[in-house]
Amino acid sequence: MAKKARKGRSGKSRPKSAKGRKKAAARKPATKARAARKAVKRSVSKKAKARPKAARHAKAAKRKPARAAKAAKQAPLGSTPLRGTANMIVTFDPNHRGTAELELREVLKQAGEKPQIGQTEVEGLFKVAVSDAKKATAKIRNLCRSNPNLFSVTHHYTPIDRWCASDVAAMQNVIRAASQGIGQSEKWKMGLNKRHWDKLEGVQLIIKLTDVVERKNVDLDNPGKIVQVEIIGKEAGVALLTPNDIVDVAKEKAE
Repeated sequence: MAKKARKGRSGKSRPKSAKGRKKAAARKPATKARAARKAVKRSVSKKAKARPKAARHAKAAKRKPARAAKAAKQAPLGSTPLRGTANMIVTFDPNHRGTAELELREVLKQAGEKPQIGQTEVEGLFKVAVSDAKKATAKIRNLCRSNPNLFSVTHHYTPIDRWCASDVAAMQNVIRAASQGIGQSEKWKMGLNKRHWDKLEGVQLIIKLTDVVERKNVDLDNPGKIVQVEIIGKEAGVALLTPNDIVDVAKEKAE
């Protein structure tokens, strides 16, 4: 009886004769060729499937700018970056920041402004850039008188002419230049608010800042001009104003 062919690890019979081994060796190149063709087909198939996914990513990338623009429009005003220098500050109730932003938006819209509004390091204070701060406050005053219910949590609207560092020497230089707009016989006073700044006590600071104003007619009750100084941490805003340039909402409502 002929001996059975031995089985390999795969369980298939392995030819024992030389002739059988030659045939098996001849089949190996064909098997490798088929395996290579299958590998190529799989690679092509994966690339074909990847194309639609890449196309979807490309479309999504095109939609991103539109989504970003929409998000920017919906962003709170307080988070809007200022492209230029702020020329107005607005105080409001810090416990109602969201309401204050909406109120400020509506007030400035009705005043004909398209503002840029930024945050400050002080709670309850916005920095605002408008086309003309003094014209805007004149319109805001009229709005406050004609429609007082429009104002609920915003308090003061103050124009700013120029910003500088909040060290005494820098503020003195700006105040000296601003005071040239006060007539020699014109009555004036200084208005001062300081926030996050404690280098000097209030009275000492006022003395140093008013020393550079070479005008004698000081009138705290009925001035024609006001040198307004707003210190906010490391910077200070200075403006030469008339009493009508500053809007005090509570005062306007009381009149």
